Amino acid sequence: MDYLGVDISKTKFDVCLLTDQKTRLRAFDNDLEGFQALLNWLASHAAAPVHVCMEGTGRLWEPLAEFLTGKVAVVSVVNPACVKGFADSELRRSKSDTIDAKIIARFCRAQTPRAWTPPEPAVKAIRDLQRYIDALKVDCVREGNRLKSGVLTDTVVESIERHLSFLTEEIESLQKRLHQMVASAETVAQDYELVTSIIGVGEVTAITVLGEIASVQKFETARELEVFVGIAPRVFQSGSSVRGRTRISKKGNSRVRKALYMAALAAMRHNPILRSFADRLRQSHKPGKVIVCAVMRKLLRVMFAILKSRQPFDLLHISLPPAQA
Repeated sequence: MDYLGVDISKTKFDVCLLTDQKTRLRAFDNDLEGFQALLNWLASHAAAPVHVCMEGTGRLWEPLAEFLTGKVAVVSVVNPACVKGFADSELRRSKSDTIDAKIIARFCRAQTPRAWTPPEPAVKAIRDLQRYIDALKVDCVREGNRLKSGVLTDTVVESIERHLSFLTEEIESLQKRLHQMVASAETVAQDYELVTSIIGVGEVTAITVLGEIASVQKFETARELEVFVGIAPRVFQSGSSVRGRTRISKKGNSRVRKALYMAALAAMRHNPILRSFADRLRQSHKPGKVIVCAVMRKLLRVMFAILKSRQPFDLLHISLPPAQA
């Protein structure tokens, strides 16, 4: 296997190809012509199947990853924190696009990360639309705060009010389109019904979670999903003197964490099972934030279980211990 590290920027991407014989470096334009030029370059220099690896930063990597899927042996998209930790282990002192491509290639050769699977077109469209609606809601809040910030001239007030009216109408229109997209995508519609069967999980949380994780089938365990979202506990202890506070890692998808936070607050009030779970933690004198984070993890595990089992949420369900061999 040959290994290709890719460092992507807005207008170009740098690559480093590691083969048995040598290390090759090249830069290509970040467009369709550059993608095809990369394939031609690999065909003339790679002596074995190629494992391509890139960081999942922003959205610039997606077109190239989708283009290469099926055209090379493996395409991996990894958390930038993993590559940063690997770079720190090599005591990297400098940074450039070329150096980053080399490090990503060496990381790929050393760690052999799992293959990335592109989301279904319907799931990707739902994800992008929900992200845009969230951004418009932020703009609404910003304009509302600007309107309440103090005395403004009539011209400015009228402009802000027109903008707020436009944003509100646009959000309502896009939300109707989003609901139509969810209903028309059979798999997403089924998953949506399963997730919203959980008391406390509303439509925004369900659509955000389903759009961001793409498919629960790519996670073998609930723990892997927790790590992807960034709510796995982060313990900081060493020896007898270092006793840091345990926190969630936050090295994951922040949009899912935000959606789970709001759902956890609702579930703690209305879901009998999770309300009882939160009460037990309060009786153990756990801080409020710890309780909310624990409920978020519990919610995510319940979502994982019902999406895997294809069974809706059941208040009367009793978990049985595994059978003894």
